[in-house]
Amino acid sequence: MIPDLIAFSMVTWFFDAWAELVRYFNTMNTMQWGIVSACSVAFGFLCLRGHKIN
Repeated sequence: MIPDLIAFSMVTWFFDAWAELVRYFNTMNTMQWGIVSACSVAFGFLCLRGHKIN
């Protein structure tokens, strides 16, 4: 019973996240997508520089 509930909640979460991504894709313009992607790249570089794993 519990594994079925976990699988159901994961599938529900995935489809909710997918629906939200489609909603964002349909409502955001090019400028907004540019800001989101620039922030993602900057965050990635900050994460790479922040750890001593290099």
